[in-house]
Amino acid sequence: MTGGPPKVGLVGVGLWGQYILRDLMALGAEVHAAIRSEDSRLRAQRGGAASIVEQIDALPSDCDGYIVANITTAHLDAVEVLLKRGRPLFVEKPLSNDLARVRRLPPIAEKLVFTMHKWRYHPGIIALAQIAAREEFGPVRGLRTYRLGWEHHHDDVSSLWVLLPHDLSIALHIFGEVPRPVGAWSDPLTPHGDGVVARFLAVRDKVDFIAEISSGHLEKNRRVVLACRDAVCQLNDARYDRIAIKRRGDPADAPLEERVVDADLPLKAELRIFLEHLRGGPPPMTGLADEIRVIEAVTAIQDMMAS
Repeated sequence: MTGGPPKVGLVGVGLWGQYILRDLMALGAEVHAAIRSEDSRLRAQRGGAASIVEQIDALPSDCDGYIVANITTAHLDAVEVLLKRGRPLFVEKPLSNDLARVRRLPPIAEKLVFTMHKWRYHPGIIALAQIAAREEFGPVRGLRTYRLGWEHHHDDVSSLWVLLPHDLSIALHIFGEVPRPVGAWSDPLTPHGDGVVARFLAVRDKVDFIAEISSGHLEKNRRVVLACRDAVCQLNDARYDRIAIKRRGDPADAPLEERVVDADLPLKAELRIFLEHLRGGPPPMTGLADEIRVIEAVTAIQDMMAS
């Protein structure tokens, strides 16, 4: 790229894409948007896009890289068009819900395609991963995540594909691997596919990971609980900037220890890394190989629910 601001093509300026545009602009990028609705056009205009087109192949060919943030089922349509340009692609999670089609991507995708898993850039998740790696409270005994709320606003895929990739990326960051799926129980509070309690095994099948997702709960609940031999550590979305710690053997009424972490927003952090990559820096986390493992895991859970 030249010495000017990074030039980025953005596919999709929907409810989430508008925040991607906001943060790209704040980071000094020149953004060119491809949109498919009038609402998206208005969001792109308000957000300061340098140009707006309706077709993906009409995006400037001299962009330094591209970000794909349209609906899940259309991600690969954009990827397959843009891969021919030979520039890095950052795709909103999941890369696709079509495992077979992902596996058919050309070899160049292994070098150019990365998936946006914002939780891998969350200071709290980074801190939990450090606690696990250092065995600060002894070996990890288990991991439990909760991602519960009311309905969702994605017409093309179920909550399984919207929510579970978040928690698999958290497990990937903490364990250094995508855990192996071994069981799934559908949530009776939701339509089929919109809620599950899923069990995985990690670290040579010695550590349990339980992920509970649902769009049938009246109250929002986002928690990540890391159980170690000597303590339990929890990141609660309501206390975004700290980890609560309870040591084994402490009385039930003992106050929680709190470890403050940065309150930096992870979306902006991952976009900063992508822009630095366009300037020659290291690539973002979650390349194609890891993302295929995430999609394989979600697909396996989906099949278990169906059977």
